[in-house]
Amino acid sequence: MISNPYQQYKEQSLSTLAPGELLVKLFDEAVKQMRLACIAIEKSDLNMANDSLNKAQTIVSTLAGSLDMRFEISGQLRDMYIFIAQQIHKANMEKSIPVLEETIPLLKELRDSFDQAEKINRRNQHNVGGRAI
Repeated sequence: MISNPYQQYKEQSLSTLAPGELLVKLFDEAVKQMRLACIAIEKSDLNMANDSLNKAQTIVSTLAGSLDMRFEISGQLRDMYIFIAQQIHKANMEKSIPVLEETIPLLKELRDSFDQAEKINRRNQHNVGGRAI
């Protein structure tokens, strides 16, 4: 059986990402799914909204489960992820666009913070003795 070339490319692209880059992609996907849910709710496509919100909630739960709790900030992130997951659940139960519109910026802020940290990390890895490699 010949596999889908696009799916192969997508899997290969994800497997070559640095951990920080993968984290940013997960945030991007969660935001995308929440926006798709808003569109689905507007169109009264409740099944699509449910599917999208379940995907977003799975991503947020995965992010929470991946935290290294040896660090103080991990507890704070876990609390934020729990809150976001609760908001996604509430939005799904109520099919509430306003709840999603309040929650999406929180995910985007986290995404932007991790994206900035990844860029700093990459820059620091490429500098040796104060000179760029």
